[in-house]
Amino acid sequence: MKNFMKKYGYYLLAFTLILVVGISVGLGGDKKGGVPETPTGNTPTEQASTTPVEMLSPLQNAEVLKWFSDTELFYNSTLKQWESHKGVDLTSENTDVYAVLDGVVTDCSYSYSDGYCVTIRHDDGLVTKYCSLANLDNITKGASVCRGDKIGEISSSASFEANEGGHLHFVVSLNGVPVDPSNYLTLENK
Repeated sequence: MKNFMKKYGYYLLAFTLILVVGISVGLGGDKKGGVPETPTGNTPTEQASTTPVEMLSPLQNAEVLKWFSDTELFYNSTLKQWESHKGVDLTSENTDVYAVLDGVVTDCSYSYSDGYCVTIRHDDGLVTKYCSLANLDNITKGASVCRGDKIGEISSSASFEANEGGHLHFVVSLNGVPVDPSNYLTLENK
């Protein structure tokens, strides 16, 4: 036994320490399964709603030109390259673009790549972004919008997708990460 402990004692001690630390971490924290909450700032942590979010379509009778994909590559005929697509491109004969949920406009801007864009913050960490708009005449930063309010019209102002013609590049983010808009909308192929 003495030779065994001399030869393997350090391994047994290391294993025992790792086991004790693992059990301590697993049993520590709050009462919700041992995973402590990560506070952000000095305010209590808000719980996300478990109610499913169902968005209004940003375009009436919208048809999909290009689907969301963060894994599959799509060919961008304007840039002549393969790339992921972190939004969904929609078109419709009715060019009016509508807010999909109640929220607050956090940005109204223009960029050469995306054209005219409006970003709206909603509840529960959701943010929607509407790009390739004709202009920003109908909306201002800081404005409160209601589900169904007109925020713009589709166009081909997004130079990086100019070959697609007039369309809406629509992005949904959850806690800062782009997610598939079809998780919240019913979309149809064109």
